[in-house]
Amino acid sequence: MTRKAKQSPICGGLMGIAGFTWLLIANTASGQTAEAFYASDVDSIVQAKCITCHQSGGQAGSTALIYTASVSGNHRVLESYVNSPSKGARANRVLSKMTGGSGHGGGRVITEGSANYQTFSTYMDLLSDDDPPVAAGVLRVALEEPVEGQVHTGVGNLRGWAVASEGITKVEILVDGALAFEAPYGGERGDVGGAFPDVAGSSESGFSLAYNYSGLAAGPHTITAVAYNALGEVQESSASFEVVRFDSPFIADPNAVDLNSGSCTLASDEISIIDARVEGSLLDLVLKWRTAEQGFEIVEIR
Repeated sequence: MTRKAKQSPICGGLMGIAGFTWLLIANTASGQTAEAFYASDVDSIVQAKCITCHQSGGQAGSTALIYTASVSGNHRVLESYVNSPSKGARANRVLSKMTGGSGHGGGRVITEGSANYQTFSTYMDLLSDDDPPVAAGVLRVALEEPVEGQVHTGVGNLRGWAVASEGITKVEILVDGALAFEAPYGGERGDVGGAFPDVAGSSESGFSLAYNYSGLAAGPHTITAVAYNALGEVQESSASFEVVRFDSPFIADPNAVDLNSGSCTLASDEISIIDARVEGSLLDLVLKWRTAEQGFEIVEIR
């Protein structure tokens, strides 16, 4: 939602939370192409909820819905699937499967009526619409890492993208609601440029930096990216996640980690290490493959 200095109180008290959520999503999608809405609102859901199974070699790797790290490519995969053999033919099937119906092997990944469900429902409508939307001013931001609902530790990425018809002037990062710093902006993002071809500079719309998640206390946190355009309008994108960490926020001693007395077991996309010695303490660790990071990340320390 775009915030300005003053906001109308008209909606207050006129509808329930679910209805208000739907209205916000519908207003956000107004004037956007399906591809642009996918890039700004839907791909983060696909990456968090779907890609583990729907990727090459995954549980659903033999289906027609195979996702990758490409935003525009994932949109085209869904567009082709939903609109075959005719416009919107499989839209209801996609929504049914995501809520655990139609024999979905992955069970329920979103709840009917939730914000994620409303977002996907709006996207299905855009895919099924025969009439192209009317062009409108664009102000969008997407925080891609940290990943919503996942566990993070150590030094990792903090990244995403932001586009605006009037140009982006800065992207601020808030940690647990407090301003932390401005993110470097202007990284190459050809996928975003493909989703917003009419927005100048959209192919150089990325922000990215190394961030030490272990500098935060263990437990739940929220990071928010706040994008400003040249008109002073603001758009936000947030992710809530969990931090696990060692006692030290940064382990500088090259000999602090010793696995000689440890053992490991493998299960699915996880590696469990028993009796790892870290800074003199014996610990059990669990590492899990993360698509966004393209590597294994520690998700449990016991």
